Amino acid sequence: MRNRARQSGQVLPLIAISLAVLLGFAGLAVDVGYLEYWQQQQQTVTDAAAVGGAQQLARSSCSGSTAAENAAQIDATTNGFAAGGNVSVTAITPPSSGPYAGNGCAISVQITTQHVSTFFAQLFGYQQGMNESTSAVAAATSNGLGCIYLLKTSSSSTFNGDSFKAPQCGVLINDTATFTGDSPFEAAYIGYAGSAPTETGTTFTEATPAPMPLVNDPCPEIAGCAYLTANPPPATGCVSIAYTGGTTLDLPNNVCYNTLTVNGVSNVVLSGTYVFNGTTTFNGLTSVTGSNVTLYVTGTGTPPTFNGIASLSLSPPTTGNYPGVLYYQVATNSAQPIFNGVSMSINGLIYAPDATNAIFNGTSGGYLVIVAGSAIFNGSAAYDWATPPPGGSLVKEVVVAQ
Repeated sequence: MRNRARQSGQVLPLIAISLAVLLGFAGLAVDVGYLEYWQQQQQTVTDAAAVGGAQQLARSSCSGSTAAENAAQIDATTNGFAAGGNVSVTAITPPSSGPYAGNGCAISVQITTQHVSTFFAQLFGYQQGMNESTSAVAAATSNGLGCIYLLKTSSSSTFNGDSFKAPQCGVLINDTATFTGDSPFEAAYIGYAGSAPTETGTTFTEATPAPMPLVNDPCPEIAGCAYLTANPPPATGCVSIAYTGGTTLDLPNNVCYNTLTVNGVSNVVLSGTYVFNGTTTFNGLTSVTGSNVTLYVTGTGTPPTFNGIASLSLSPPTTGNYPGVLYYQVATNSAQPIFNGVSMSINGLIYAPDATNAIFNGTSGGYLVIVAGSAIFNGSAAYDWATPPPGGSLVKEVVVAQ
């Protein structure tokens, strides 16, 4: 009896030790789960901060490193990880190491939290808690494939009897559209957010219309467009002037026009920036040509209507503050731009996000991005959207790259 009592007494310490070990493992499992949860939350914030910085880079043609780093810091703070105390937030552009080292269109973000509190690990020598560090790299890449953005949700667009070739571009429609007799209609993607489009006699050779979520105005991701939105050219000292007759008119640039009338001039040559703050009329022209052109229409201006011109050939600047922007209409202006030329070669960005039924009629050559409220592509025209040059899409796309 005594031996059995002694033996049962010896088992109790073993049970106590075993329970302590089991409790230790259970506590460790709880701490590991909590640390994983913390790490996931912190990684999500790190990714978001990197994306916020890269979006700022996209808006500045990858030149605003300080603004991008500040944007990443602000994004992290907004999401609960403000630098200070036991939290450090480091944003660097361009990244100093890794595959994106030296890439001015990329930003790296690292967030470190020291002494993340644990519940049971303190019993095993971790009284100060554990450290968590997360990192991410995001980049603004020139891979945005949208070529036509029709943003109004209550205004249908029309594609009527066109030959539309945009094999590497997307057509994004926030309402619906009518496709009539378009042959072929070739686009990498055709999306609509409203009701299903009406299709009559149209041959879709690549993508067919498919439902999509609403798309946002891409202007913030287009460097020149974002710059014009933040820094509009001055509408001061505006003049009213009329030109009638003649062979060639070099229209004075870097001028604000309250009223501009051009009548019966054979050839009009444009170059530089033009601000239209009132009524603009072009009549009886044979050709309008120009390079390094940006047309800016204020909130009260009427668009310069290019209607029935035998030859329309315009291209935007490739450098400076407005790269790629051919036509910019203030977002609150709903007036109707008209690009209607028998032989039409235009490229760059045409931006009129609130315009209803912007009209396009004629052959277009070159890489073109159209942003309008709604649009009419009309009259047996042959629209040939050139492929964006490698890395040269006007619309920047922000991706978490690492």
